[in-house]
This record gives sequence, C-alpha cells and structure tokens, in this order.
Amino acid sequence: MARPTVSRLTFTLVGLGYLRRDPHTSKYALGPAVLSLGYPLLSQLMLRQVGAHEMLKLAEYAKGPVSVGTRDRLQAVYVETIHSRESNETRPGIGSTRPLLRTAMGRAILYGLPQAERASVLRQLERHLPQEWAQHREGVTQAFEDIEKHGFCSVAGAWRSSLAAVAVPLGTPINGMSLAFNLTVPSHGTTSQDLYDDLGPRLLALVQGIEAMLGE
Repeated sequence: MARPTVSRLTFTLVGLGYLRRDPHTSKYALGPAVLSLGYPLLSQLMLRQVGAHEMLKLAEYAKGPVSVGTRDRLQAVYVETIHSRESNETRPGIGSTRPLLRTAMGRAILYGLPQAERASVLRQLERHLPQEWAQHREGVTQAFEDIEKHGFCSVAGAWRSSLAAVAVPLGTPINGMSLAFNLTVPSHGTTSQDLYDDLGPRLLALVQGIEAMLGE
C-alpha cells in the first residue's frame, strides 16, 4: 500500500477515534471508539445476563476464571471472563487471544464449528502453523474424542506449564458464532482426576444450564 494511502487512512481513523497518536513517541494505538464496535456484539450474546451468576459461583469454587471465547481467524478470542477475588493470576481480558491448537478453549471452539468450517480451519492451521500442528494435532484429536465421550476436554501445560484448563463447546452458535466456555486453574496441585471428575463436569453442567436458559 502506498505511503500517501496509509497516511490518509491513518488520518481518517484518528479523526473517527479508532486510533490515537501518542505525542511523546509519535506512535499510534487503538482509540476509545473501538469499544463501541465491540459492545453491540457482546450485548447480543446475552451471556453475562444469563450466565454470570453461575459462572461466578464456579469461579469462586475453583479459584480460577470462567471465560467464553470464539474463533477469530486462526486464534481463539475471549468475549467474556468472570473471576472471583481469589482467582489465579490468569485473568484473560475481553479481546485477548489464545492459540487454537494448544488450549482447551481453542480445541473446544474447533470442535463446535460446523463440519465444513472446521475442516477448512484445520487445513489452514496445518498450512500456516506446521510446527504447532505437528506437535499438537494428536492432542486436538484426543480433545474431540473427550468432548464426544465426556462433553468437555482438558489441557494441562500445553500453552503455559503453570496452567490447566477444561473447556466445553456451546451446543448451538449464537448470532452465527461458535462459542466455548473454559475454566482455568493452576496446574500445580491439580490432577487429571480433578479435571475429569470435578471441574470438567461442573463446567459442563454450567454450560448445559445456560443452553437451557437460552432455549438451545
């Protein structure tokens, strides 16, 4: 793209409030108007209104954040997070991203995609992230099998060695978006039995309750 075109676009985005210029560094960052773009999307999801109470109860029980995510190209993006005062150090903010292949959230999102879309995304992941694909494709396959069998999947240490998580795909897309819920806890002191016998079933029950309230 030609420099004059970039300058014109930048000038327009600054004028609209989507970019702001730091006078000290002359660098650009996102402006507050960006928030207005995301708010209609988040408000339409109705998840905070429907599920906030139960999400908070689970977060307090597990001492870890309960989050909702969807797919943005080849990554997972968080659209909601609820945590208690005693939550662990991982508190993903709205708009933060995670890998699809290495996280429980990402694997649950992939599982929940329509079949043709899932196949397309997996091909793109294999093509654009070959090393990560080779390392984690078996884990993705296992996650799909776990969701089929248990309703949820788990990951411990694949993204960060200090974290473990369980995730559940929402049964039906909302506003055309495939969503998943996850619960993140410290991996130290958390066993696979904790994930499969306690935290996973609790998160699954939460998601099933939200689906019932949404009329899924």
